[in-house]
Amino acid sequence: MKDLQGIVIQKKLIRDQLCLVKIFSEINGLQSYWWKGSSKKGPKFDLFDTVQFQIKEDQKEQTPWLRNPQVTQPLFHCRIDPVKSASLLFFQEILHHILEDHYQNPPLYHFLQQLTQDLDETHHVQSFHFAFIIGLMKSLGCCPIVPQDNPTWFNMHEGSFGKGTPPPGINILGENRQLEIFCSMLHHDWNVLEEKSVSSAQKRSMLQACVDYLFIQMEKKSSIQSLEIFYELFHL
Repeated sequence: MKDLQGIVIQKKLIRDQLCLVKIFSEINGLQSYWWKGSSKKGPKFDLFDTVQFQIKEDQKEQTPWLRNPQVTQPLFHCRIDPVKSASLLFFQEILHHILEDHYQNPPLYHFLQQLTQDLDETHHVQSFHFAFIIGLMKSLGCCPIVPQDNPTWFNMHEGSFGKGTPPPGINILGENRQLEIFCSMLHHDWNVLEEKSVSSAQKRSMLQACVDYLFIQMEKKSSIQSLEIFYELFHL
């Protein structure tokens, strides 16, 4: 038996108590496992819990069975707080679209583990969905570097800043402070999102732009349904 530890990214009931579970671990990356849910007294785990578990090492050519899962880093407040719960669903939907089975990225694993624990413990959740997107950019290697001189546009396909006339395509421009907000977030200055001059419409537009940029860079199609829930929860 092989001992592993990872973050639960997906838990899908197939029939009766049979579940297909996706776990993102530092060693094995993202992998699917079969798990036979047991009685009410059996082990419980949910999305983004960190679990320690075992697998048989001779099941490499097929979906292995998850054995003896034990939660080592539970998320208590995220289960009862509606905004935190919605945040986890937003994280899960983004990762489901971007990550493929057997994808390995230890920095991303540690980032997700720390971010979800911080989310569980904090009283201020307004910037966590933006912190998640920026952290993903960095972990996936597509986070742009803000130039020292003030740019006038950011091209989302090229992933680069520039000055002067923006190139054709999708750009983040200075209108409605979008470029300024984007640059501030890349520097982890989340206070800009709490300024009274930044409207809900600006936050909504910025969140959509960040998601679009991430999906463009990962060559994926963005159809994130939980964005609408986020707009309602955060009054965006």
